Amino acid sequence: MLVIAHRGGGGLRVENTLAAFGNAIRLGAAGAELDVRLSADGEVVVHHDACLNPAYCRYRGRWVSRTDRKRIADLAYAELRECDIGRRRTGTRYADKFDLVQDVDGERIPLLRDVVRLVKSESDRFFLVIEIKTPVLQAASQPWRTLVDKTLAIVETEGLGDRFTLCSFDWGALTYAMAQRPGTTTWFTTQPLSWYGDAPASEVDLQPVTASLIKLRTKYRMGSAPWFGGYDPRDFSDGYAEAIAAAGGHAWFMYHRDYSSEHASALLRHGMGGCAWSVNLRDPDEVRRVASLGADAICLDYPGSYTA
Repeated sequence: MLVIAHRGGGGLRVENTLAAFGNAIRLGAAGAELDVRLSADGEVVVHHDACLNPAYCRYRGRWVSRTDRKRIADLAYAELRECDIGRRRTGTRYADKFDLVQDVDGERIPLLRDVVRLVKSESDRFFLVIEIKTPVLQAASQPWRTLVDKTLAIVETEGLGDRFTLCSFDWGALTYAMAQRPGTTTWFTTQPLSWYGDAPASEVDLQPVTASLIKLRTKYRMGSAPWFGGYDPRDFSDGYAEAIAAAGGHAWFMYHRDYSSEHASALLRHGMGGCAWSVNLRDPDEVRRVASLGADAICLDYPGSYTA
């Protein structure tokens, strides 16, 4: 089972920084997952949140306000370059949750091409799992077209070859990418499947924003789930694995707790790959459980603990 550094290995360096990606390469991870968005002037930048994250972002030397978070899409890249994102903000939930992070001052929000160049200069095997980050609740408007086009152009121009995979919770972005660049490897990502149920999100699962969860569940129950890109698993007798296979995907990228023997069997029936993602997972027994089910890869914030 391959180990992929989640957001570059966000448990060891601040997420989505060049310091994180460089560290993941040195630790021997097979690759790194990262998140891409568009700046106001159309640059493909690497940042998880839609807004500057106040838990680790200082703008022109001052911490970003928790109440006035600037949107990535509203800032030109020259402005984003003025952010230092290498240090956790003391007293935040993020700093407490990721207590093993080694802070590195002077880290800037990187461009996708910066990460590609780092990877190419440091390794001839390390690959990138690039998440197309757009709001799934707006999937019907296809907000990902320009981002996908520019992402594909960058990996092509920078000569990354086939050392990348695209993933997204919005499956339409992935089917579009495969149409634009035949042969592109895609991992179809899913939220924790418990989010679609009626019960409150489990305390042991990743906790969603309540308002967003309500909207997601409402659309899902109404039969309107545009983030599946026309391949709603409820329309397929064998569920997610069959739906992803029908869409032409290469793997189901599921939340680690959803990786079950039942889902593993479905993946085998449809000749599909299976990968797992996690956030702040530190339980080696859970990693071994996922491996025992035949997963091809797992995405971890602490890649160095499991690369052996």
